[in-house]
Formats: sequence, C-alpha cells, structure tokens
Amino acid sequence: MKNHHVNGTRDHHEGKQIPFSLTARLIEDIFQRHKEKLGGVTDLSLQFNSGMQEIDAFIQQNTGVVCNKCHKKCCVNRHACYTCEDLVYIYALGLKTQEYGGRDESQPCHFLSGGGCRLERAIRPSGCNWYFCDALYARMETAPGSAYADFDDSLQELCSLWMEITDEFLAQFNAIAAHEMHMADLGCSSYRRARDPE
Repeated sequence: MKNHHVNGTRDHHEGKQIPFSLTARLIEDIFQRHKEKLGGVTDLSLQFNSGMQEIDAFIQQNTGVVCNKCHKKCCVNRHACYTCEDLVYIYALGLKTQEYGGRDESQPCHFLSGGGCRLERAIRPSGCNWYFCDALYARMETAPGSAYADFDDSLQELCSLWMEITDEFLAQFNAIAAHEMHMADLGCSSYRRARDPE
C-alpha cells in the first residue's frame, strides 16, 4: 500500500512541501467546525479503536518475545510518520498527535523503550500498528487453539473498517468543505490513491 506521510508531506501534484503541523491543524479544524456532520467518521473511529484494543493483548504478548530478541530495529524514526488517514482517525477521537519531526530517520524511534512502544496504540501511526515482520507472524501462528485465526479475522475486519473511515471522511469533506479548500491543501494528494497498490 502507498501512504502519504505527512511529517513533511509532499503533494505530488503540486510539488510542494506541506509541513506536518499545518496538515494536522487543518484536519483538526475541520473536525472542530463540522463535528456533527462528521459524526459518522467518529462512530467508525470509535469502533476501530475498540477493535484495536481487543487485539492489543495478543500483539503485545508476541512482540514481547520476538522484538526483545531481534537485533534489527524495525521501529526507526523513518517509519514513525502519520498519514492523512491517521490524522483523520486521531482527530475524530478527539485525541492529539505526537510530533516526530527533526529527528535522525535512521535512529530507533524515540518512543521505543525496552518494553516496546511508549505510545498508546490508539495514537500510534498506522505504519506502526499495521506492521508485522515475518518472525512476528511465525510466532503468532504458533498460538494455541484459534487465537491466531481469531486475530487474523479481526485484523481483516479492522482493515475494512479503516477504509470505511477514510471513505466516510472523504464523502463528508467533499460535501461540506470543497468550497473552502482542496485536498491538496491538506497535504493529501488523494485518500483513495494513498491506498492503491503499487
């Protein structure tokens, strides 16, 4: 999947750099001014958050074993960037984002601790929440009973729900804010394009 990262998002149509803070502020402003009209986005985001919390324990018990033994750090600053979809989800929940800018992209993420990520799963970038290396998957597949199958089913449902959040926001955005700004003003060339396979 392609994702437009907004920690200095580049708009590919305009060729201009959109600062993270501006993108976040614009999306947050849309939710503040159009809260009722974006109620469907909020409802879907609450469902997604609840689903992520349900699978969190299964993920944590496996990352706690695999990641501590790994010598290659997957969690580096380069991957710790919010996408436009992340911002929609986070502001729909009334939460605040974390600033990632100004750090060496090759270094371990500054939110990474000995026990894993210090951020609540609800406010982690989707690139962090959706990433599972081969070793982690292999470990998960050995879980007793139907634990892995249940996790996999839940993950598929969450993936569909994530796309619904984006689609609902885009539909409402086009209905209520098209006259105020274009998608490019948000630092997002296209929400749909961001999900298209390469």
